[in-house]
Amino acid sequence: MNNRTLLKYHSYLGLIAGIFLVVMGLTGAVLAFNEDIDEAVFKEYQVEDFSNSLALDRAIETVQNNFPEWEARIVHFKKGESILFNLRLPDSRRFVFVHPLTGQIIANIDANATITKWILKFHYSFFAGVIGRFCVLFVGILFFLSLITGIILYRKVIIKTLLFQVKIKRGHTRNFYSALHRYVGVWALLLNLVLVITGIFLAYKVAKGGLETPNMPELVKLNISVEQSLKNINKEYPDFTPTYIRIPKKSSEAITVNGVFKSDPFYYSQYFNKFLLDYKTGEVIKVSKVSEAGIITRLDSMISPLHFGQYGGFFIKLLYCFIGISGPFLSVSGFVIWYKKKSKIK
Repeated sequence: MNNRTLLKYHSYLGLIAGIFLVVMGLTGAVLAFNEDIDEAVFKEYQVEDFSNSLALDRAIETVQNNFPEWEARIVHFKKGESILFNLRLPDSRRFVFVHPLTGQIIANIDANATITKWILKFHYSFFAGVIGRFCVLFVGILFFLSLITGIILYRKVIIKTLLFQVKIKRGHTRNFYSALHRYVGVWALLLNLVLVITGIFLAYKVAKGGLETPNMPELVKLNISVEQSLKNINKEYPDFTPTYIRIPKKSSEAITVNGVFKSDPFYYSQYFNKFLLDYKTGEVIKVSKVSEAGIITRLDSMISPLHFGQYGGFFIKLLYCFIGISGPFLSVSGFVIWYKKKSKIK
């Protein structure tokens, strides 16, 4: 395949993907700051409890009494701060904020109506259900092919571009946009490859999940103190920090405590370390460490942190924001450059 034909395919792939990447790139850029946005939005539901208390057991009892038909997950439980529950039904999500001292409900809001969850759903499905999920997967594959064909096309100038040796002629429109396209493409290449590869895997999981029929949860009353169980875990594993608790949604399941170990690399997900607790006795049934898992599990644990930039601070998130915008720019600008070149040849 000669360069002209490859350029044609590269341009068409970029254009088709670019139409959707405008939406995905812009929403992805916003989602890089989803935790910061949620913190600002949820500020009104936070309390100032100077006693540094954490009435976790009381909070669980209150939530189960008020929402007996919902699956419960505890996503925030720091001392002196509002305890945040993520409640789930097959077609609904709610955020319930509970006072850390009294264990009483502060607020109960529709999770799908929050700005970040609305943007996230738009990002992975275009609000088009299962069809939208598969569409996102297809667009991700197209963008990946566009990046690969771009690497092949510009392989001879990649080093020059990295060293700023490609001249930009401002007086020549096509040369200016062509050089700008190369600079953005080359400098954003590595992270774009990370975003698109991890995005394809995430889109596959989301699309596959859309084909499954979710089951209604059942009420599983806990006969143990979760607070005491966390203390026991901390005593035996002092290097472990719990960050997420799943209350079983079936009587055949266990309480799951997720979190991070101090020795974990920054790119491992918090959800792959698991402590399974018997909800009747509090006994630790199983401990799973991602660092001791197989290579497939460890790679799987990296996908979400690397895709959403969950491993860094403000500047990493800002970098992800700019890279998210670069995808749509590269797709559209690449097609325009090719079309102008084609028109000139005619």
